[in-house]
Amino acid sequence: FLLADLTRTRLAKIENHALHNRELVDRMSPEEVEYLKTYGGLVERHFNRTVLNAMPKEAWRKLNEPDMIDSPDLDAYVFCKVLETVEIDSSIGDKKKKASRAARDEDDSDEDDEDEMGSSIQEHTAGSFLIARFAAIQKHVLEGRIVLLV
Repeated sequence: FLLADLTRTRLAKIENHALHNRELVDRMSPEEVEYLKTYGGLVERHFNRTVLNAMPKEAWRKLNEPDMIDSPDLDAYVFCKVLETVEIDSSIGDKKKKASRAARDEDDSDEDDEDEMGSSIQEHTAGSFLIARFAAIQKHVLEGRIVLLV
């Protein structure tokens, strides 16, 4: 059951962000890359037949611009395993903290950048399992110090 669920989740992620995943093939298995190519070809043919052939060429080119390509939500929480001891700054990419920081800066108060529990930087040892926002751990995932579980 777990393997089937993991496979279903991976395929859903590939399908939901197929255009974004074109740049991440170096982090996919050969089977996932083949699935992405096949799925992308089917979607492209479908869109050509139903919509794109009726659009002017100038508008068609704009669809491939980076801001038009759907990408995963970096503020989504993910399950991960720490492979090497790392320090994670939980405030990285946090929209709520940025908004409160902006409001605080308008008040001209000089408080430290800490939350109610202390510092926003926490150390996690190798072998730890976490649920964290992807934006906070993205750098460590790309460096191979943390691996995503789902």
